[in-house]
Amino acid sequence: MQDLPLPAVCILSVLGVASFLVLSLTGYRIWHRLPILPTIDEPLPVAQSISVIVVASWVGMQLASLLGEPVTTGSLPTVADVQLTCQFNVLLFLAIFVPMTYSIHSSVEAFGFHLKDVRQQVADGVLGFAASVLPVLGVWALTLPWRSTSNSHGLLQLLEQDRSFTTLAWITVAAVILAPLVEELIYRVVLQTWLQRIAPPREALFAVAVIFAAVHRLPDAIPLLPLALILGYVYQQRRCFLSVVLLHMLFNAANLILALLTIPPPAAS
Repeated sequence: MQDLPLPAVCILSVLGVASFLVLSLTGYRIWHRLPILPTIDEPLPVAQSISVIVVASWVGMQLASLLGEPVTTGSLPTVADVQLTCQFNVLLFLAIFVPMTYSIHSSVEAFGFHLKDVRQQVADGVLGFAASVLPVLGVWALTLPWRSTSNSHGLLQLLEQDRSFTTLAWITVAAVILAPLVEELIYRVVLQTWLQRIAPPREALFAVAVIFAAVHRLPDAIPLLPLALILGYVYQQRRCFLSVVLLHMLFNAANLILALLTIPPPAAS
């Protein structure tokens, strides 16, 4: 592996120290049998059946595709492909969220779509992101022998070929904004909440984390499992959409920044 540039080393060092401090505090609270995050004392909401069907269908298709392609192919998308993915994700978000607004069982606020105590929601997201850094980096390092250009993420392939402002802007929209919004709505808000109604919370959290990691395919699925567990725990305890979306956005943004710093720019033609 090539030597990391100094800016990347500085970013990783700061994030690593922050992660160590948060994990140390977490360990202290566990040792003294204190809750890592206080849980909300509210009944579990009931998701609209249409939203559950859309999510179940989407997740089912993703899992079915894993049977034929469990490893990332590293195929190079075009900017048009990224734009199409963004459009699809907007439609998917609306197809899941809009029926929830008409539910007679639970309001969208019960699923965490609110701005109550915004500072605490932001703090939960930031601290959750910090807590994920060292576990993800540790597991990621174990997967280095299996990583190559052929199985790297398609967006990273595109970034290596094209650093134009347009390409970078669409990658940012796709990976940093839309992916966290859609994935947290699917996996935490709907799927995890639905599973908690038929299984113990701990088992529901772990099952959703495994599914979330698996659909990202190998080798990324392995280091993403710690992130998925933290996302699930934060949502389970706090049930705030802003917290998990912010956590996810910060994670993806950090990955994008590090990729920009470490991936060699395309050769001049």
